[in-house]
Amino acid sequence: MHFRHLRAFVAVAEALSFSRAAEDLDIAQPAVSQQIRALEEELGVPVFDRIGKRVSLTEAGRGLLPHARQILGLVETAENEVRERGQLKRGRASLGAPPTVSTHILPARLTQFKQQHAGLEVLLREAGTETLLRQIEEGRLDLAIVATDVLPTAVESVPFLEERYVLAVSAQHPFLGRRQSVRLTDLTQEPFILFPEGYKLREVTLTACALAGFEPRVALDGGAMQSALEFVGAGLGVALVPELALTDIRGIKQLKISDQDLRRQLGLTWLKARSLSPAARALREFLTRVS
Repeated sequence: MHFRHLRAFVAVAEALSFSRAAEDLDIAQPAVSQQIRALEEELGVPVFDRIGKRVSLTEAGRGLLPHARQILGLVETAENEVRERGQLKRGRASLGAPPTVSTHILPARLTQFKQQHAGLEVLLREAGTETLLRQIEEGRLDLAIVATDVLPTAVESVPFLEERYVLAVSAQHPFLGRRQSVRLTDLTQEPFILFPEGYKLREVTLTACALAGFEPRVALDGGAMQSALEFVGAGLGVALVPELALTDIRGIKQLKISDQDLRRQLGLTWLKARSLSPAARALREFLTRVS
């Protein structure tokens, strides 16, 4: 059963005239007659009675009409939805980011994006780099902001942000007052707060300490950013964190690392083989433009 046959059928059923239906469809009357004949041949029953110039629905035609209208309505709805998505009037994009970025950078940028594209929805997920990259490769995320030092070959990336790692210490830490920076080699006796598996910060901390010649003493293993900073503020340990993480944080101070150049480079990534939706493409273009 072809879509054009149903369109012709509904047009004739509503006009009860082949000529008026042809005018409504903007096609020749013989074409309308041909499509109705094809429909009747496919169904095996007539859908119209033709008595002289009068046209009326048969019992089969009356039974078909509500279904045909429903089918055409669904097709029209689908066409409108696809068209609206292509015109960025509707749609959804999923974006993953580490907690510091989702807390301190994305609220303002996503607000600006929504002002430009009011009909689009952004689903935001927080996680570490390893988790986000896995979700990108599994097709569970459209886009993700991740550390770009080691990326899978399956993803593409554009630069998003570069910042320093600093040492977060409590406001009462003995280091404060006599220095603004610290060497990692001075931290051999300091208790550390380690981040969970899957967070780049864990790897950065362990690698930096190893390069300084020691294995960190662990006060807390597995705390996420918010809880880790609370433990730092309480004086239970120190932590290597991105400078952005200490924005507007009370009770915690930062010290620069003087004997290693510790930075993180974040990129906006997506799966090469995946065809992004119009909404996801619009979000990628926006974040690339304003980053």
